Amino acid sequence: MEHRGITYRLIPGTKARARQLACLAGACRYVWNSMLALQEDIHLVCQMFGQKTPAPTFFTLGKDFTQLRQHTAWLQALSFAVVRYTLKYQADAWEQYFQGVRGRPKYRAKRGDDSFTIPQDVKLRANHLYIPKIGWLVLRGKNPYPEGRPVRATVRRSCGKWYCSITYEVDLPAQEDNGLAPGLDRNVRQVATSAGAILPVFDTKKLEARGRRYQRMMARRVQGSNRRKKARYLCAKTQQKLAQVRKDWCHQVSRICADTAAEVVLEDLNTRGMTKSAKGTKEEPGTNVKAKAGLNREILGSGWGQLEQMIGYKAHTLTKVPARYTSQTCHRCGNINKENRVSQAAFHCTACGHSGNADINAALNILALGTGASGRGGALALATPKSRQKVGNLHFV
Repeated sequence: MEHRGITYRLIPGTKARARQLACLAGACRYVWNSMLALQEDIHLVCQMFGQKTPAPTFFTLGKDFTQLRQHTAWLQALSFAVVRYTLKYQADAWEQYFQGVRGRPKYRAKRGDDSFTIPQDVKLRANHLYIPKIGWLVLRGKNPYPEGRPVRATVRRSCGKWYCSITYEVDLPAQEDNGLAPGLDRNVRQVATSAGAILPVFDTKKLEARGRRYQRMMARRVQGSNRRKKARYLCAKTQQKLAQVRKDWCHQVSRICADTAAEVVLEDLNTRGMTKSAKGTKEEPGTNVKAKAGLNREILGSGWGQLEQMIGYKAHTLTKVPARYTSQTCHRCGNINKENRVSQAAFHCTACGHSGNADINAALNILALGTGASGRGGALALATPKSRQKVGNLHFV
């Protein structure tokens, strides 16, 4: 059994239902901020007595929420399970903070993008979803309803519209291994395949220029004014469109790879480390901050992590290999030299004289590493892949 998530439009139907949804989502934000303030008070008390702050769990936060609900009349009119489940996310955030994975949990602001989760007993009837203590609401979407059991539903508001992401528990048929294994080299604004294809990201320059224009418009207007709220809405709507275009492109590329080959080989990229800010600190300021910020923006806009995630659940096998020297190595002779990379797109081997596209050459090196081929001249495995593996003819349609 596997889990699949599908997003639908949620139609409140009436203004009263829309207000009820906003009230339930706002209650989750209120409980999150209240419990976060309580944990900060506990942290200050522990510091005063020189003790270590205990890591809060979902159970301990749930006990505090029960006391808060008993003294807050309007919370008692809302679903107990739905409002309490927001503390599950906070408990996970605190756990990651104490493990050093992420920063401290932050307060949630009232910006019109609240959400809530129905953790269990998700009820669906035709194209309707049941919201506890609110009623049946209409779902709309192009995706079909899968043959599976709904286990969780998350309702969120974005740009004035309500969306619902439902997670289904489905039984998918086993994928067959057809022996094909393409290698993919992820770059800024494109993906190169070992079959010799370049899959460019959709052109989003107009949308990005529009987003920057709305950002300048928002910066010029008085904070808290209705005109600034309107500019902020236009900016958020443009960013949502950019995210939808990027997600659609990742879906198309991952579907092409999964339908063509059973195994897909990718570089093991640390996207979080690659996009880390170069600003530095006040004592030790960074260098080339503006250029590094632009590179980070391009990397994040290319959807590397999202593409890897989609290939991971669509393809039969996802193999990740070290990215070191893949762009400097000649896939024919195995020569490793930084001078082989003439430019961003051109590759010319200083040993054997092989010339070609630098990204496709890197994709062939990634394929050789992932399929376990033996090398012919260097530390990397760069020989022709085993006879079982072939390179699928990918075409972007």
